[in-house]
Amino acid sequence: MKGVSILALCLLAGCTVGPTLEQLERQALVTGDWSAVERREALIARRSMNMNISCPAGYIGFCEPYRASKPCSCVPQRMIYTLLGN
Repeated sequence: MKGVSILALCLLAGCTVGPTLEQLERQALVTGDWSAVERREALIARRSMNMNISCPAGYIGFCEPYRASKPCSCVPQRMIYTLLGN
């Protein structure tokens, strides 16, 4: 039950609306701080890598956010379920 609650909170947090990349770029032009734009572009690139990964049956694509080389790999589903407490 605890895992379901955490998963629901993560899904709700993912549905929040933030500024678009264009809005971030406009703000960076005014302020000169491009860090938010760079973070957004890195996030878009990571999502793109995750979408291109295809795993065999019984495995799930998992991307490590702070790993520079090969950030995405296939991990067994049961490992993810164990981490979520199911």
